[in-house]
Amino acid sequence: METKNVVAVVTVGDRYVGTLPAFDADRVWWAEIEDVTAQLDTVLGFRTVVLRLLDVDSAEAMRGGRVVYHVQADSEPAPGVLDPAENEWSKGLSRPEPHRASWAEVDGPQRMIEWAGDILGTTQGWAQVKTWNLSCLVRFSGAWAKATSPFCGVDADIIQRVQQYDAQLGPAVLGVDLDRRWSLLAHAPGIDCWEPDAATVDNILTRWVAVQAALSTEDLGTPSLLPSGLSGHLTRMLDGEAGAQLTATEKAQARELVEALPGIVAELDESGLPITLVHGDFHPGNWRSDGSTRMVVDWADSFAGHPATDLRRLYDWLPPEKREHAATVWAAAWKRHLPDSEPLRALGPMRVIAALTGSVLYQKFLDNIEPSERVYHEGDPAAGIRSALIG
Repeated sequence: METKNVVAVVTVGDRYVGTLPAFDADRVWWAEIEDVTAQLDTVLGFRTVVLRLLDVDSAEAMRGGRVVYHVQADSEPAPGVLDPAENEWSKGLSRPEPHRASWAEVDGPQRMIEWAGDILGTTQGWAQVKTWNLSCLVRFSGAWAKATSPFCGVDADIIQRVQQYDAQLGPAVLGVDLDRRWSLLAHAPGIDCWEPDAATVDNILTRWVAVQAALSTEDLGTPSLLPSGLSGHLTRMLDGEAGAQLTATEKAQARELVEALPGIVAELDESGLPITLVHGDFHPGNWRSDGSTRMVVDWADSFAGHPATDLRRLYDWLPPEKREHAATVWAAAWKRHLPDSEPLRALGPMRVIAALTGSVLYQKFLDNIEPSERVYHEGDPAAGIRSALIG
């Protein structure tokens, strides 16, 4: 059975107080830390939060192996609980890092917890569920607080734009702080739809296309990642870290792809679909359903781009026998809003466009996160380029 072996390097405030001997956590994904803090709270006798990842001994799919976290405790534990000796991780804890996430700073999660508590009227029962370079997620009774990085969207802000046209497609917004990039959202009822039935696919796709069609005429106020700009992005990646990870043959083929991209984008444009809001991570695990209410969560990867990007992301997660149905529903929905469009013509070129779009997004992550967190995404831009070469 796969395990995550946790080493906790503990501070009280910004003062190092010791390192806890390694222990096993049930949840193997590095970013999932609710069971980690639960064990730490018990052992140390005080509430704790995980600030950031310090080190891992494996880059295997963001999971398992030995994982070292910087943990902040509310107060100093009893003598003998921690090893107070300095170690390779404790010596660098106070070193400034320009790309450090706000919630990875000392007291960072607590500031968001207190803000959410002021809105909810209580901070009782909170639990930090996830933290990594893209977000920090804290659960309250009936609500979720989320912080996102400057290079990501603010969930509440994007959801409010979506809810102008479909009030139930995203969770209710309870609070938002755009400057600090904090969202407070009502709990989305039901379960994640990792294996969606046909009714759920029909419902979500039809409603989302309607919202995208409406938003296509608006100034979205979000970052843009347009197919027309991919040639420039790909050229820069080939000259950098991603290019160094490709073989000589792959790099030569990618250079040829740069030259071919204008034609691929022109083919995409022949579908007649507009630039609009793209969810960015439109897999069914980000859909929630209780059997009657269906909504989409996790909007921080949204950008202005081509709407077929979302269908391609869905394709990556649906079993092959369900993909044709999804494409049919999606195309019919677009035809209702844009009768002269030919949505299915977008699917061929989108095999290349979506792979490159993902590659650019991963490169953006790598360019804007602190060194110890790069392990989550190293190799992803090059992998996206390889996928685009396959088509």
